[in-house]
Amino acid sequence: MKKILTIIIAVVILGVGYWLYQPASTSENSDWQDYTNEKYGYSLKYPADCSYGPLPGECKQSPPEERSQECLCYFNAENPDSVSLGTFTGTKPDLVGAFFDVFHSVDVDSYNPPVDTDLIQWVKDNFSYHENIPDKINTEIAGIPAVSVYTPFSGMAWSQEDIYFIRDGKLFKISMLNVDNEDNKDLYSQILSTFSISE
Repeated sequence: MKKILTIIIAVVILGVGYWLYQPASTSENSDWQDYTNEKYGYSLKYPADCSYGPLPGECKQSPPEERSQECLCYFNAENPDSVSLGTFTGTKPDLVGAFFDVFHSVDVDSYNPPVDTDLIQWVKDNFSYHENIPDKINTEIAGIPAVSVYTPFSGMAWSQEDIYFIRDGKLFKISMLNVDNEDNKDLYSQILSTFSISE
């Protein structure tokens, strides 16, 4: 009887341990809100507790740790050329700012490359303010080859990651701020995992 009880306890402990140490699944953001950009044919998900639209002016009148939830996260897609999420990660009182943006402009030449443009060379020629543009494709967005450019924290500005990709003759830039923070990295990774492009 003792032997059977020991086996049962061991199985329960192993089962609980297995459950606790499973990596986060894609269902982690299953309750997030859906956004589809009809103009450019992409979609993504953003956190369920984010307000839709620009951050209301009254929200800016108090420090983040004193704000209500509706003033801590916004998703602004009023302009389909620049769709952005602004929020804070972490817990009060140690909140950290996070910002995610998808940008394209039909009016700016650098965002409308010729057919068969080499992405790396185009980014080097048109976004030369980046100091460390890779020489090779180093990531992908929704299955499309992309280049990720990291800019470290400078003392004057947050660290930043910009991801460039071309689709149908249009160059898109995804920008993420304060990317050295682990909570922010997790948030950005989850958003990017939901990013898809319609055929």
